[in-house]
Amino acid sequence: MPNPPKFYFFSAKMATKFHIAKRLLEAGWQEAANKEEAIFSDANLTLNDEISNHLEYKHLLAHLVMKYSPNLMPLTYCINDSNYQQILAKIVHEHYMVNNVYEKNVKDLKWILKPSMLNNADNILLFNNVEELKAHFSNPKRLGGEHILQRYLFNPDLIDGRKYTFRISAVITNYGGVYLYKHGYVNISAHLFEDDGFKNKKIHITNYVLDGNFSHIEQRPTQVIEDFPQIYLKMCEIVTTILKSLIQEAPYYLQPKNIKSFEIFGFDFIRDQNKKLWLLEINQAPDAPTFEENKLDNILWEGFWQDIIDEFVIPVAQNVPPKRGFAHYTQVLKAKECYSPYKHFFYHMKHLF
Repeated sequence: MPNPPKFYFFSAKMATKFHIAKRLLEAGWQEAANKEEAIFSDANLTLNDEISNHLEYKHLLAHLVMKYSPNLMPLTYCINDSNYQQILAKIVHEHYMVNNVYEKNVKDLKWILKPSMLNNADNILLFNNVEELKAHFSNPKRLGGEHILQRYLFNPDLIDGRKYTFRISAVITNYGGVYLYKHGYVNISAHLFEDDGFKNKKIHITNYVLDGNFSHIEQRPTQVIEDFPQIYLKMCEIVTTILKSLIQEAPYYLQPKNIKSFEIFGFDFIRDQNKKLWLLEINQAPDAPTFEENKLDNILWEGFWQDIIDEFVIPVAQNVPPKRGFAHYTQVLKAKECYSPYKHFFYHMKHLF
């Protein structure tokens, strides 16, 4: 009887590796003592963190979007400890001077401040006007470092009177292109949407966890959104644009290597009342339910993780075709669009001189 295949993860606590390990064990695989014994390991789930950070870190993503496709995200400023005075002065000049007169409050103009390198809505703050922003940045106890300051979307589309956002997962590979999963979920606020002056953050922020506490949002699969097929096509366009922009900046990002690798990224979107879809942020190796039973397990997660195993893990580990031929994915970039030796060569020459 042949020996069972083996995998090795240094740690399987994070959601992606937890779910992959769980399903491989259920399929009869064994954990290896070290990566040399394994045919699938951490190396197969790592592309290039230095470049992937341009998707994960909010200020780097904002720079990328502003350079190539500024209309994909709400108006965004990259702000930090060194430039905040200049940025706030720029905002006053661009938005609060009405007929050459300074207005403290401007209709439908509010702001959301997000730390660039934190997740789970940690330290996200909301501001009604630039004076509140000035007071925040003058506070020596505030959180420092890189942030993005975005114009708050005052007219979000609503479900049952509540604000909501989308999460869709993409799989980025260094061997076969980029794939966007055909299903996802929406996070719906537990509270009716209203302009309350940001007294209740749970109205306006739809993260599952908010400032370390559960926000009691409702989650529904995207299948219940009547016009999701049309929304999904726009998502495919945006994901394609973002990845093409990143490859333009770093042509070697998805260069094929001896070790086939892929990573999962969660793309977050919001739609306004005019049905325009906006990109909010991207999460590398996004969180997913692990230990507790989740309402979406049977509708979304069981199929999603099994597809990751069948379409990516097994083909990479055992050099076999994907089981379902990516039936539940849309290939938004083909392998030949992800890496060009010629573009890489000219990029390398440009940066030598």
